[in-house]
Amino acid sequence: MILRTRRRYTPEFKRHVVQCSLETADSQAAIAAKFDVPASVLERWRREHVSTTKPDKKLVSNQGPSKSQKDLERENRKLRKQLERKELEVEILKKGSSSHHVDLV
Repeated sequence: MILRTRRRYTPEFKRHVVQCSLETADSQAAIAAKFDVPASVLERWRREHVSTTKPDKKLVSNQGPSKSQKDLERENRKLRKQLERKELEVEILKKGSSSHHVDLV
């Protein structure tokens, strides 16, 4: 049986990884893989760094996407409906203009 030693990370490294995860649109899993840390560890670090209530700790601001997955999916559905409606309008206008087209030859 192989025993794994527990890896230790410096506070600076943790802060750097958290800051990178907050500034990018990449998934937490992708960021964790990039820095060779488990995704669950990154999630815990983000929670600790972002939502800490201790006044002596410096907060890390979230500069990445502020919308949740659910909000993004909702917005995507709304935009797809708008696109579908606009495409239909264009098709109707094309048919309408082709029926009024007069050949000048």
